[in-house]
Amino acid sequence: MGNDLRVEKRQEQVSLFMADGVVLEATVFLAQYAMHHSGGQRVIDLLLEDDPFLPAKAASGDFHLVRKGMISHLRCQVKLEEDLVYVERQVKISFPGGEVLQGVVKMDLPESSARLTDYINGGNEFFPLFSGDNAYLVNRSMVRDLVLVD
Repeated sequence: MGNDLRVEKRQEQVSLFMADGVVLEATVFLAQYAMHHSGGQRVIDLLLEDDPFLPAKAASGDFHLVRKGMISHLRCQVKLEEDLVYVERQVKISFPGGEVLQGVVKMDLPESSARLTDYINGGNEFFPLFSGDNAYLVNRSMVRDLVLVD
């Protein structure tokens, strides 16, 4: 007897950095088709859904329902829209527990009005940050402060 309600998902490895300092190495499950754009669902799409909990399977095999609001940031694959032009700003982000991330924010704003304040205040709950070979999605509600680095 098969499960007729089962939807095929693809798996993606992520590192979830929680507000209390816990780091969870896990797998999240993404739909083959995104609801709001063409192509497959991305991690950011999953984070921006209304559901408050993110299903994730830990490396230990345990299944977790993680409260999205408690994720300070996560390391994952991030692909930006290729058709857009981005203004880059080097930043240092501090979180309440003292952790610091430094990297590049790529803003999809016109150069003439590409203020970091507007981007951070007016964007989605999670925004991408690129640091070396790593990409992160940062929960802006968990940012203690953000410093522009010259």
